[in-house]
Amino acid sequence: MKFNTSSLRAPRKSFMLGLLTAFMMFAAVTAGAQTAPCVPVSHAPGAEAAVFEVEGKITAYDRTNRTVTTNGVTFAIPATLLVKTADLDAPVGNITFEALTDPSAESVRSIVGGSTRSSGVITSSTTATGGNCISFVADSVFIEIAENVVSGSLSDLNVNDGSFRVNGALVRMNSDARWPANLTDIGGNAITLDKLVGFEGTLVTAEGYFDATANTLFGVAVETEVVTQQPGKDGVAITRTEGRTGNRELRVEGVNTRNSQGVMSSTVDVHAGVMNDTGTGCAGPRLGAATVSSVDGIWSFRQRNIATIPTTVCAVSPLGGVAQRVVEIRD
Repeated sequence: MKFNTSSLRAPRKSFMLGLLTAFMMFAAVTAGAQTAPCVPVSHAPGAEAAVFEVEGKITAYDRTNRTVTTNGVTFAIPATLLVKTADLDAPVGNITFEALTDPSAESVRSIVGGSTRSSGVITSSTTATGGNCISFVADSVFIEIAENVVSGSLSDLNVNDGSFRVNGALVRMNSDARWPANLTDIGGNAITLDKLVGFEGTLVTAEGYFDATANTLFGVAVETEVVTQQPGKDGVAITRTEGRTGNRELRVEGVNTRNSQGVMSSTVDVHAGVMNDTGTGCAGPRLGAATVSSVDGIWSFRQRNIATIPTTVCAVSPLGGVAQRVVEIRD
């Protein structure tokens, strides 16, 4: 009797392909388990529950497997994902996991004990005994050493040793490159420590981490009331911007300081756009003028039914001060 061997080849080929597929799936699960430990659970997550969020203290990390543990949850950080240490709301991170956990930096100050706000996806698989297993892979990771804040009066400024005091507490700008320190003026512009000279007694808010051994708060984000100004000119700062698309309204608020002769400008011009190339004026079209308070230099500008809300505004004083700021758009 002659057999039709073609009918036998098809099942064998199908069996081999199935075996290969199963092996690849097993390899993928094993590789995933190496970086994202699989946690046994009674039920696999539904589609609407296949995401995770954690916020809390970091209790451990694994540099080899690229994992972080917080609130009892261990999640993996993909090699392509940058960690955020400068801005929680940034679309992408600013530092690699390798740089974040660099042994030399960790020997000085470890991320263990710091905090994280992270989120990502939950992957589900079946265990060898037929149970359920889930693992966590992050798509957004924010890590900070601490969120210690002191707010109050600026005093004891020492530019030479890089220190100052807020409410009598010693503050230094953080020197750990993993958490970039940011010292800003009242307009949100980055400044150097020497710009605080003359503003002693004004309000400062310093956020960072407090080192009990050094009895020092190391500032990561320090906001001041400094109004930056150039020699011979007054100072101008834009403290708030808001563009509302619903009613096509633009609001700009700011503050001026006196020039070296003690003169305060009575008005400030508001323009759409940015400063000119020399930083001496505004490059965009003039929208109008605001009256400056002779008492404290505060001013406010408001324009309704504006045809186009600008992405940036610029303010310039007749006495030479100039500033710009991005407009915060709202519905």
